[in-house]
Amino acid sequence: MLSEFLTQLRASCVARRIPLISPESEVILRKYLEENQPKTCLEIGAAVWYSSIVIASTIQKRWGHLTTFEVAYPAYLEAQRNMTSAKCWNITLYPFDITKSETTDNVLPLNCDFVFIDAQKSQYGNYLEKIHNNLSSENNIILLDDVVKYQTKLDTLYKFIEKNQINYEILPSEEGDGIMVMKNL
Repeated sequence: MLSEFLTQLRASCVARRIPLISPESEVILRKYLEENQPKTCLEIGAAVWYSSIVIASTIQKRWGHLTTFEVAYPAYLEAQRNMTSAKCWNITLYPFDITKSETTDNVLPLNCDFVFIDAQKSQYGNYLEKIHNNLSSENNIILLDDVVKYQTKLDTLYKFIEKNQINYEILPSEEGDGIMVMKNL
């Protein structure tokens, strides 16, 4: 059962000190996925795939698809094993940093209506710059994790927000942290 697998995966990550979304962030992520029912999702920062499984299993009912990126190759390999164990087949996983690639047109999905970013905090603004042309023009939601805890590393994010005059809100997640929500970028 998927919930048992996720419980085991969380325990394994905690024991190995592998960062993953907090239980509070997971609740927020699931809430936005259920309320907005996206079909074309993008994730930057998959790690061992915990959040990817949460996203993919939620959108699978609606024939949704998740494209996800992870820069650490060992995490990418573990993510592939976890995909098989979780039986989530609606995911495409890439092992590279989209900010380092000149051309991502052939791998980034078009008309993304949901984006979850939980990767290198100092690159948040660069990620948004790279993907903004691939967002759905009608309705899109972007969630950025850990924006309170790592606020000193978010210069590129706030430069992007200021340059593009973007409205956002920050929802509290676990104590001392929060998730930034942007709508219709």
